[in-house]
Amino acid sequence: MLSLVADSYTIPDLKTDSELDAHILTLRDQLDEVDREMVRALNQRARLVQELASIKREAGEQLYDPKREEEILQRVAEENPGPIYDSTMREIFEIVMHHIRDIESEI
Repeated sequence: MLSLVADSYTIPDLKTDSELDAHILTLRDQLDEVDREMVRALNQRARLVQELASIKREAGEQLYDPKREEEILQRVAEENPGPIYDSTMREIFEIVMHHIRDIESEI
């Protein structure tokens, strides 16, 4: 699996236009792969949430747990290595969880 964020990055010394074009294509290919990984990961998360919702519904438990959601958001910020700001990462996950909760309600 690809890392979503490089630890450090130095701009290569590209001497010719063809080297620059090749490097741009390589970076775009890497971005495309990261995008595919993100789609797979988001759908896997949605499937797991659907399964959890089904189990909780059968057990008569409340589906939405704001305490659990806050724990997830705190963990996401704590585990974020950057360069994305912690607050931005929290917002991204809030959006993901909100939209997956919409799927959860369809079960």
